[in-house]
Amino acid sequence: MIQIKIKSLLEKNKMSRYKLRQYTTLTYERVNDYYFGRVKSIKVEELEQLCELFNCNIQDIVEYKKNKK
Repeated sequence: MIQIKIKSLLEKNKMSRYKLRQYTTLTYERVNDYYFGRVKSIKVEELEQLCELFNCNIQDIVEYKKNKK
């Protein structure tokens, strides 16, 4: 399972979803999809913007967890 960690990055950086939208080219709907874990695909450009904004690596945004059987 792939987990997107935008919510924790926003909390860690004391940033709102509104500010995230302002600092990137993401729409409010797209920001909410990231925030609530509803993203089905990710554009490389979006990852690049998020890495630059949060000054982090892709691993800080996306995490792979094995499904428990």
